[in-house]
Amino acid sequence: MNILYIFIASLLAFWVVVNLFYRYFLAGKYSSIEIHGYVVLVIKRKTEGRASPSGEARLLHNIVLTILYFVSLTLFFYMVAISILNRLYIGSTGVVVLVPGVNVVGMDALLFIIAASISASLHELFHARLAIRNGIPVKSFGIMLALIIPLAYVEVEEEEFRRTRILKRLGVLSAGVAVNLILATVSLVLLTLATSPIGMLVTDVEPGSPAYRYGIHAYDVITSINGSLVKSINDIPVVKMIAKPTSLNLTVWRRDTGYVNLVIPIGVNDEKIGIYLSSSPRIELLEYLGGLPAFLLYKFLLWMYTINLSLSILNAAPLFITDGGRIINELAGNKYGNIINIIGVIILLLILLP
Repeated sequence: MNILYIFIASLLAFWVVVNLFYRYFLAGKYSSIEIHGYVVLVIKRKTEGRASPSGEARLLHNIVLTILYFVSLTLFFYMVAISILNRLYIGSTGVVVLVPGVNVVGMDALLFIIAASISASLHELFHARLAIRNGIPVKSFGIMLALIIPLAYVEVEEEEFRRTRILKRLGVLSAGVAVNLILATVSLVLLTLATSPIGMLVTDVEPGSPAYRYGIHAYDVITSINGSLVKSINDIPVVKMIAKPTSLNLTVWRRDTGYVNLVIPIGVNDEKIGIYLSSSPRIELLEYLGGLPAFLLYKFLLWMYTINLSLSILNAAPLFITDGGRIINELAGNKYGNIINIIGVIILLLILLP
């Protein structure tokens, strides 16, 4: 808790210094830099749209991006259907809102912020890129630091945007959703390639536990227990549920040592083995990078997949503040589009409510 207080105090002090420095040394001198409380904006003003590449290529880009938007919209409705079924049969939708510092902590919080910043910034960058490709001027494009999270934003010339053909408008609006869906797909492929189908990675060992006493180390990979392959956490015995005293015969892989056989005695009073586990990166990756770097790479890819899939689905949803909400208005008109957006908001609230 003391570390949290120090972090908050340091963060507040940082922003006080930044605001004072801006007020006395930068304000009015650089139009491209603005500071508003805990938000720093670095802005590039007015970028003229230059239609490129060829007309056929632009047409294809806009069609593909729009199709990817509808793929994400389909995933949204699929998620809604699954959530409704979970609510009916399990009593919970299964939807969890991730909040750094609350249910995402430690190194996960840092990786979450990095992945979210990259994903959101690329989302906005591709909106700007498609606007310029379609000949629509970008009024401003900038990067921003909001508290501790770097982001980006884009603002197009609205009047020029309204005058362009609908397929171009759909392409621009779909670009952010499409790039998030592409990033989610690429991250999933890389994550699949980087994850071992056999074994669980030990991320930490509890001092004084049976695992600690009998030689399990952090970043060991448990490949088998009592002769049975370990493919998931369900293959790890729950000590409370087994007859004691007993012993567990483990085969673990350890960097620079290879495979090692360990015997872990479990006493009558032992309630857990004392290890923290994760899906394991591939042995080759652990061997090449080392335990901690390989694990962080695995977690980063996992967050990139999770965040980009979530962004693509949420932004495709017909809500007033999302790209999907604007796309629905383009296709259905403001009157019917607003009705669909209201329904979308109600559905989202029903999913999120406990």
